[in-house]
Amino acid sequence: MNIYIERLIKDYDRRVLDIENLKIEKGKITAILGLNGSGKTTLLECIANIRTPTCGKIYYDGSDDFNKVKDNVAIMQQKPYIFNMSAKENIVLGLRFKGCESSVIEERLKRYVSYFDINFLNKNAKRLSVGELAKVALLRVVILERDLLLLDEPTANMDIESTLNAERLVLDMKKRGTTVILVTHDLYQAQRITDTVVFMDKGRVIEINKGDEFFKNPRNELVKKLYEGAI
Repeated sequence: MNIYIERLIKDYDRRVLDIENLKIEKGKITAILGLNGSGKTTLLECIANIRTPTCGKIYYDGSDDFNKVKDNVAIMQQKPYIFNMSAKENIVLGLRFKGCESSVIEERLKRYVSYFDINFLNKNAKRLSVGELAKVALLRVVILERDLLLLDEPTANMDIESTLNAERLVLDMKKRGTTVILVTHDLYQAQRITDTVVFMDKGRVIEINKGDEFFKNPRNELVKKLYEGAI
């Protein structure tokens, strides 16, 4: 799914988003980088139609009608809601809601759970560790196999091994044609898996670059100073 953002503004008591235009390419992994308060999460939530922009347009494959594409969009938020049921039921809840056959649910569950070393499927999700919850939340959105996957700090609470496995999963989603927009503070993660980097500051996009070019030679002077010696 191609995403095009035009004159997008979001105001609360202050302006938190002010984006003139932004293109997200279909079938690619785009990382949204920036310091805390730069507007990354708000942007992701506007794309997911969780928050309504003050003004501006978001186009999904040329249409600004989110209702036409809502069944092809999935988002993992920083603090996802966990239901008082087993980890397995949390993961497959969306498929059950869609009325998928049990055989389809079990096949997808087996396929996606295999990315992690998981031994807590039958455990109540309310009793899981933060790292385990992160896996449940990620699996719950990827198992839907939507065209647009929005991930807000998906590996922030994972250990190194789980983080790398999650990255492998995201790369495999890209191979199947999924458009992935990834908010992350992990520079090395962005360097490993993203095609394009969008850097935000104070609600604005101050640099867009191909992943390898961004990390070799960022164009924006503020970005250069911020990451000098780190990338």
